[in-house]
Amino acid sequence: MVRHNFDDSVVEVAVRGQWCRQTAMHVYEAMRKSLAEHPSAIIFDLHELSDLDGRSAAAWIAASKAAATLQPPAQVALCAQPTRQVVARLRQLGCTRFLSLFVTLEQARTAVAGALPLTDRLQLRWIPPHAESLTAVRDMVALACRVWGMGVLAGVAQEVAIDLVADSLMHAGTTMLFTVSRRSSSLYLALRDHGTALPPLHQPGRLTVLTDRSYVWGASATHDGKVVWAVVRARRGCK
Repeated sequence: MVRHNFDDSVVEVAVRGQWCRQTAMHVYEAMRKSLAEHPSAIIFDLHELSDLDGRSAAAWIAASKAAATLQPPAQVALCAQPTRQVVARLRQLGCTRFLSLFVTLEQARTAVAGALPLTDRLQLRWIPPHAESLTAVRDMVALACRVWGMGVLAGVAQEVAIDLVADSLMHAGTTMLFTVSRRSSSLYLALRDHGTALPPLHQPGRLTVLTDRSYVWGASATHDGKVVWAVVRARRGCK
């Protein structure tokens, strides 16, 4: 199960059941999708994972190494009872140097939220499903690009942002939470609304600007709706 804490660009992955080859494959797929979103942090909730031999330790080490290759690197945090064998195994291997271990999910959320630079994120919270929201989002993206010195991305980022909002207005019609975050030399744009239907990956006439102009994009369900996100990068040769 993958659960998104969207407000802080944090991905939460709850791992449940017996650790086995199938569970490992599910974790790998969830991690691959999470890294594609270039989050600021990934929290793995292991409270309902049964791993008596600590065999899953290698998976969490691999996740941390993969997250470290992002620019900027993403933080990886694990939530588990300190008596669990996997925690003992990770401590034995000295993994606490690069893996953050927490007892509760709330502790992990608080820690990763405190590590996120607020100056690298702007947000419009729960704007109404009106046409005026298109202008508000476009202006916020323009402001972000100007403040962060990323003017080369302003045009394409605004086009992608408008496509996100317009699609939400047409297919969800609920209040929206829009976030733009700086990710090294790229921008992460995301729109969360209360519509439950995820947009299709390829549908003629829908999200065409998003599909054509973004480096990568995706959509995920949340506990009260969905989030659609995109990463915008400058094309090679752009100054």
